[in-house]
Amino acid sequence: MRLWGEFACAQEPIQGENVEVQSTVQSCRVGIVDDHELLLDGLTMYMRSNAPDLDVVISVTGWFEMIRHSAFPPDVVVMDLQLQEPISIETRVRTCLAAGALVVVVSALDTDEIRESSLAAGASAFVSKSSPADSVVDAVRTAWSQKQSTVAFVDTALETLRLYADGLTPVDIGLQLGIPFEAVKSNLSRIRDHYAATGRPTRSKQDLIRRAAEDGLVS
Repeated sequence: MRLWGEFACAQEPIQGENVEVQSTVQSCRVGIVDDHELLLDGLTMYMRSNAPDLDVVISVTGWFEMIRHSAFPPDVVVMDLQLQEPISIETRVRTCLAAGALVVVVSALDTDEIRESSLAAGASAFVSKSSPADSVVDAVRTAWSQKQSTVAFVDTALETLRLYADGLTPVDIGLQLGIPFEAVKSNLSRIRDHYAATGRPTRSKQDLIRRAAEDGLVS
């Protein structure tokens, strides 16, 4: 039965001497919120029957039910674009991210504008309800793999990022760390490349600092 749609998530590790990616494998805790009970029950049953690596810990029809649930936040939230509560998708996505949960948005409406607004809000993927249930399972797994691929900014890379977030210029960072200006630029470039490869672009300094804060790399 075709319920879900395409998604677009990509991940590549950073290559370079200052940054490495470490991965671990464990079960992914999933929350699902959809105000159509037939679809909610169908996806919940499908995941439990066909995706042993995904543990559905929340399956509810409303946004407030989701965030008040004892299992919130899960690792990944599968969220219907349109719910009965008058809370924007941007607010819902950002609330989940702030709590530590990634988001896969699903919807019967599939336009470029809707996709772009969902992804711009911070969703890991947008999935149309017009394609197979496997698509949402794959999107959840991809989002989870991104979360599990913990970026370990070793040596000067992490310190470069922290000083940059503190407001120092690349020149000042180089002087403080005793490394060439070019090395500072290279570190920042590799970090930006990583976020771009995982579908979390950093087009400005503010974007970069926000992504780093989401990952707990800076405060």
